Amino acid sequence: MSYLVFVFTFLNHEGIYGPTFYMLLLVHLIIHSIVKLKYHFFWSIVNGLFFLGLFYIGLYHDELITQSYTNKDAVFIDHGFTYIVTIIGFTLLINSVRQFYENQRSKVKEQTVAMAKTNSSLQKTSAQKDRIITIISHDLKNPLQSIIQTLKLVNSGMLDEEEVKLLNEELLNTTNRTFQMMENILEWSSFELKNETSQIKKILIKDLIDDTVEILKVIARQKKINIEVNYHKNPLVNIETDRLLLIFRNLVQNAIKFTPADGLIVISINSEEGFLILEVSDNGIGISPERLKNIFEQDIKSTYGTEQEKGTGMGLHFCNQSAHKLSGKLEVESTEGEGSTFKLVIPTRTH
Repeated sequence: MSYLVFVFTFLNHEGIYGPTFYMLLLVHLIIHSIVKLKYHFFWSIVNGLFFLGLFYIGLYHDELITQSYTNKDAVFIDHGFTYIVTIIGFTLLINSVRQFYENQRSKVKEQTVAMAKTNSSLQKTSAQKDRIITIISHDLKNPLQSIIQTLKLVNSGMLDEEEVKLLNEELLNTTNRTFQMMENILEWSSFELKNETSQIKKILIKDLIDDTVEILKVIARQKKINIEVNYHKNPLVNIETDRLLLIFRNLVQNAIKFTPADGLIVISINSEEGFLILEVSDNGIGISPERLKNIFEQDIKSTYGTEQEKGTGMGLHFCNQSAHKLSGKLEVESTEGEGSTFKLVIPTRTH
């Protein structure tokens, strides 16, 4: 429609001497800014044909053109006004396109930042999920292996009736405790994945760790290792019990792993000035000075116990992280060939 209007204006307003061609360029720019890219070539041809057609008429058939200018002032005013309108149209259109471009670029930037945050969050969630899976497998593997060994012994036919009865009772107790431990670990894992604080309980430390100690004693007996528990005090704690049990299980299981047959593991419980002090000592193979420097760092590599028990090397890193989350600290002293002592100090928070 605009092109038809230009034909009418061209024929009735001085032809090539009038300002029609200014507006022809402006309309061409407007059309290019609103139509799809695939139509640009078509509208460029249309514009070019209209220009050539009108210019041809203006040059060779000027008798069709109406002369409307009466003096030079009219020419100046008409051309000046049309040119200014065209320039304003160009400016407004280009500014609109630039503003649209800036808005789109800003949105893309925001989306990129959001995607980066989402990606970072997904990576953290994935890492956390892998960490929890490692913890679950680490904490449940040893009790289940102990149950399997006991069942093999029961089914071997080498025991008398009384021994089988005693082993069945022990097996039932171990299985029940392992099941309860599994429920606690899975519940804790759910809280961790949701970034929620797991349940805080007020409980005497002996009541909290007794069942876990019994499971660990069964595991230790498989290697003929004795576990001795000394309650110098039995403090009341008010903390995330699942996280504390996670640390405790890992420390004792590590001690079992790196202590040879007929070895001794001593668990000491004490409290001083509102702090729980939990120590796990063994007379195992100890830790080399080089390894001791980075003992709590995230170092995923296979480690092997005294009977080639395979691990990931991540347990102590998790323990150290959990100790910090409980506002505590984890310390270690070790002499290679003589044994190690891990000391956990955390506030009881009972006041």
